[in-house]
Amino acid sequence: MQAPLAQIMTQHPLQDAFSNPPTHLPLLPPTSFVRITKEAQKHFEGDRFSFMQSGDPAQPSIVMLHGIGSHAAYFRFQMHALSKSHHVVAWNAPGYWLTDALRVDAPSDLDYAQALAGFLDALGLDRVVLCGNSFGSAVAQAFAIHYPERVSHLVLSGTGVGQREIGEARRQAFEARAQRVMAGGYAYGDAGVDSLVAKDTPLWIKDMLIDISRGIQAKGLLAAVAFRLSNFYSPDHAHLIEAPVMMIQGQEDRTNPRQENADLLKAVLKEAQLIELPFVAHLPEVEAYERYNALVLDFISSNSDSLSQ
Repeated sequence: MQAPLAQIMTQHPLQDAFSNPPTHLPLLPPTSFVRITKEAQKHFEGDRFSFMQSGDPAQPSIVMLHGIGSHAAYFRFQMHALSKSHHVVAWNAPGYWLTDALRVDAPSDLDYAQALAGFLDALGLDRVVLCGNSFGSAVAQAFAIHYPERVSHLVLSGTGVGQREIGEARRQAFEARAQRVMAGGYAYGDAGVDSLVAKDTPLWIKDMLIDISRGIQAKGLLAAVAFRLSNFYSPDHAHLIEAPVMMIQGQEDRTNPRQENADLLKAVLKEAQLIELPFVAHLPEVEAYERYNALVLDFISSNSDSLSQ
């Protein structure tokens, strides 16, 4: 059973990492490829998905969707730990890493939902546990809205729900990212990650995140920015989601503050779990990876009936 919120955490989730950072990070699996199905190819500039996977494909699948400034390698800790009991798949979104881009420059929620459906079809995955961070959380919501029967559990972190009207500050923040990536992957990473993580996040985690961000391709990020500046506002459609939902919210998240995002979705999804983690900001998969992994496994096991429906 899920622990009460007050018992979630009383100390920094990575307190030992300040003095004892890991000498070896968990190894990443190799980049894998799968052909985009003929039906889905009409939406893409090419025929190739790239992704990473770990664990036994015969086990239930957890599919991880990265944020706007990231890619599959972001889920290093999940592919290492969750693969002990599940098949873990981390996609590279259209236009990211070595996945071919979508034909449209400003994809809609349906465009990304169809892209993810095509990816799952190519892998022969019918129904999955779906986990998304930030931009990935918006894609996950879009998929759960358009293909509710294909999601057994929905886990969102750094949850973004969009806005009916885009504020100027939000527009400027996304457009600044677009301008940076146009100057190159190193230029994108040069801005650092301080705005995305909690103030006491260890330096080795920041360095790892910066290295990940340098692998961004402009085509993918620009499309993702256009989507996040679109009129997709998930609470308007969330009643279509059938899977149990858990949102993992960093208390220090300044990118997608709880009051403007997760709380609005929770108001529609009354049964959804909303877990707030202190000492964590926008990226709990790396800032508090052990706690995140435990929460995901507990959520799946506590809602095990959803896997067999």
